Amino acid sequence: MNNHDNAIAHCCAECGKEGGVSLKMCKSCLETKYCDAKCQKNHWLNHKAACKLRAAKIRDVALFKDDPPPKEDCPICYFCYDAVDVAGQHVRRDCACRGTDAGFVHLSCLTKYAAAKSKQAHDMIGFAMPWHTCPSCHQIYQNELAIDIATRFVPFVRRQYPDDTQRQVESLYVKLRALDSMFYRLQPRQKREFGVTANVLQSMIDRMKEKVSPLPRRYSEMEAYAYSVQGRIAFEEGTEESARRAVVHFEKDLKVREATGDTDGIVIAKTNIALAKSYYEVGTNEEVLKACQEVYELRVVELGEKHADTIHSGKSYAIDLQKADREEEARELLTKLLATSKQVFGSHHNTTKEIESQLE
Repeated sequence: MNNHDNAIAHCCAECGKEGGVSLKMCKSCLETKYCDAKCQKNHWLNHKAACKLRAAKIRDVALFKDDPPPKEDCPICYFCYDAVDVAGQHVRRDCACRGTDAGFVHLSCLTKYAAAKSKQAHDMIGFAMPWHTCPSCHQIYQNELAIDIATRFVPFVRRQYPDDTQRQVESLYVKLRALDSMFYRLQPRQKREFGVTANVLQSMIDRMKEKVSPLPRRYSEMEAYAYSVQGRIAFEEGTEESARRAVVHFEKDLKVREATGDTDGIVIAKTNIALAKSYYEVGTNEEVLKACQEVYELRVVELGEKHADTIHSGKSYAIDLQKADREEEARELLTKLLATSKQVFGSHHNTTKEIESQLE
């Protein structure tokens, strides 16, 4: 490294301020440094392309330590059997597949596969499944791959089935779920997209209700989920007015859950209502904590500690314990959940990473 490069390495990439060891390093590329989160956010559009390229190289190094692997051992797409597609894009993997010979795929190949399988499907579950579940390990896609493939699902349906409201609802639901899986790590643009997707999904379901009565349970559950997402987005704004708007959405969620007899959903909706009201009403914090505890304990009994819903409920309960300054209890629970999440999902799963961040 020459003197110029050395100077750059000790300056904030956004404002140029020298900071030495006090600068914060980008966690993805492990190279670019910033004064704080604000500088990092402001610099993201300039840094994005280089960051993703550098992060991909880091993943390759982690996958193949020491000497480069023989060509025949390089990860290849399990559809086209090549390492790079016609557009020069490398293979990706974000599911539960393990090893160097399973689960790698080009996004372009995966899109073609999912489109073909959807056209062959005999029901709505089969229609949507190729766009969110790996055909190799049969687990749901994670991280950016989940968002990228789900995002391609929506225009595919609009082109192929422009008058089919039901299929459009399916595609929007898959996309909303994918974005939700990274809710706390979404970029500002993705967060706006998250809200727009929830609103469009709600509008499409309202259109379905005009033609189909009663609404099939599958779509009632999607309706309730859309209300829940809209409530969480409003609550994230962090004002009393937005908290009141969140309560309106959560109450609509609760109404649908009660109509369908969704016991767990009712408990969660009531918990969300209490949490939002705690922002502007006195005396509801303990109610929120108690409700979160009840949801977690209910799922431990009914689903077991290794079920995905149990782990997510435990994480929410631990976060509320932290907010109530019950740090020791929160840390004990998070430590337990981290071990379970690594065992169930793996170390690179969104849930595992979120639990780790809460423990830091």
